[in-house]
Amino acid sequence: MKPHPFKPLHWSRPPLISVLDRMVAEELAKTLGAVLGVLVAIIVSRKFLSILAKAIEGELSGETIFQLLGLKVLSTTAQLLPASLFMATLTVLGRMYRDQEMSVLASSGVGLARIYRAMSWMVVPLTLIAAVLALQVMPWSERQAQALMKKDEKSADIRGIKPGRFNEFSLGDVVLYAEDLNEDNSMRKIFVQSRQGAKTGVVIAESGRLKRNELSEYFVVLEHGHRYQGVPGRADFTISEFDEYAVRIDGPEGETASLKREASDSLVLWYSHTPRELAELQKRLAVPLGVLFLSLLAVPLSKIAPRSGVYGNVFTAFLIYVIYENAQKISQGLLMTEKIPLWLSYTGVYVFLLILTLALFVRNLGLNWIIRTAKEKLRL
Repeated sequence: MKPHPFKPLHWSRPPLISVLDRMVAEELAKTLGAVLGVLVAIIVSRKFLSILAKAIEGELSGETIFQLLGLKVLSTTAQLLPASLFMATLTVLGRMYRDQEMSVLASSGVGLARIYRAMSWMVVPLTLIAAVLALQVMPWSERQAQALMKKDEKSADIRGIKPGRFNEFSLGDVVLYAEDLNEDNSMRKIFVQSRQGAKTGVVIAESGRLKRNELSEYFVVLEHGHRYQGVPGRADFTISEFDEYAVRIDGPEGETASLKREASDSLVLWYSHTPRELAELQKRLAVPLGVLFLSLLAVPLSKIAPRSGVYGNVFTAFLIYVIYENAQKISQGLLMTEKIPLWLSYTGVYVFLLILTLALFVRNLGLNWIIRTAKEKLRL
């Protein structure tokens, strides 16, 4: 039997993504998808109820409802990314501690730096995605939503007419009552009160119909009625009869609301240098920064004893997140009133998160171990 020829061993480069990296990233992705899906469904369903209420009142059309719902999903997803990743990281790493997988990894030489590297495959892309969503997609969706609402205002007066009750239109300048309203937009026994400046007129007609002209202006065309204008008892009080009379019921031509700060472009907010605009920009930057800093905090916070409860440090994490959210809102309010400088408003909350992360590391690892490890690293 001939011996096998000697074959030299060839050195192979380790894979870019190791088994540990892939395992942690996959677990984080699955948990994040589940948590984010549940939170978005809860928040969007509440917003959908308010949108549906407006549709029932005739303020929105059926087509606009689903378009607004899609835009709300985009903005809500961006806003919930930090909280969802924070909860997903706590869940995944907490389970690994509880199942003693972290103990096995530690005995194999896997430290916290290696865990952070595995998490970075999810955290870094999500931070970039969150930045795009917060700085570009959220103001874009708000602009689209405002455009849809503004477009629907032109026909809201028509859809808002309800028979048997008084309906206000044109910011209260027109009050319309119709006893009956048919599918062909014809009405019967109509009362209309219109105000033009200081003059108020009342029109009563047996019948009428809704009409839209070529300029997309809406009118109630009244037939066979009487018009009363002025104050009874005065010499200028007039009563007139007509065969046909039209009352405009859509909003004033110059009624165009300026874009809200939520819809303004992020660069416009930055170059404005006004406190309210800068506070809105801080609110947007809180999304990607929250993804990054909360994920850093979640690693030491997720450490629990192997036999601890299923929920681990969920209550502590919830308390920390509530403090973080309230601190964000307080700093934005103080920035709007110019009570704190810009740099403190933008960095104060995240400095607090870093200090809290370091404090948790000291608690978990011990101050002496950290100092000794740091000295060994410096010697190398």
